[in-house]
Amino acid sequence: MIAHLSLPEVVRLTLRRRILNNELVAGERLIEASLAAEFGVSRTTLRSALMELKNDRLVEFSPRRGCWVARMTQAEIEDACFARYLLESGAVNEERAIIDDNLIASLDKELEAMAEAVAAGDLAEMVECDTRLHGLLVETGGRARLAELWHSLDGQMGALMRSSIEIQGSELPDVVGRHRSLIDAVASRDMTLIAAALQNHYLNPTLFDADAQNRQQSQG
Repeated sequence: MIAHLSLPEVVRLTLRRRILNNELVAGERLIEASLAAEFGVSRTTLRSALMELKNDRLVEFSPRRGCWVARMTQAEIEDACFARYLLESGAVNEERAIIDDNLIASLDKELEAMAEAVAAGDLAEMVECDTRLHGLLVETGGRARLAELWHSLDGQMGALMRSSIEIQGSELPDVVGRHRSLIDAVASRDMTLIAAALQNHYLNPTLFDADAQNRQQSQG
């Protein structure tokens, strides 16, 4: 069956892709009248799409400035990473979590798709791959409520990755490498290694400290 998207959803997805791929940069104002004319929709339809993007932490509003492209602060990135770390590590460390060859193959498939998106310079698609990849790990424990909580944060993943990449000053291939390390740990089936890899993936302080990151690179 083909899913038919509503007009606000079409507008939201188009603007989301432009923001994630930096065609619309941080701080850029979004003029409602101009965008409504571009998309051939009403101001009401456009405002509905922008409100969804606000929920995704990709735009902000104020009475004086109107609407503009937003970025998460470093503190917001750390909070989001911590929340995702708690949920994902809790799911993977479940006694009934199933880590088998099928899971590893699925993770590798998503990583390949992520690498293709990176090669194309398509951050929006890379975010989708990242969301699916981590979703596979969260669902290993079979806890429906935990998975539901996890997926409630999916909408903010684009804002998280766009903002964190800019704050870290890293390149898109770096993201692929970090996920390769995580998958290798999962493939080991060693819960100690997996726990350490998840902690490093989400909570490594050098990911949030540009000075520390630069020192680490220079020492390497």
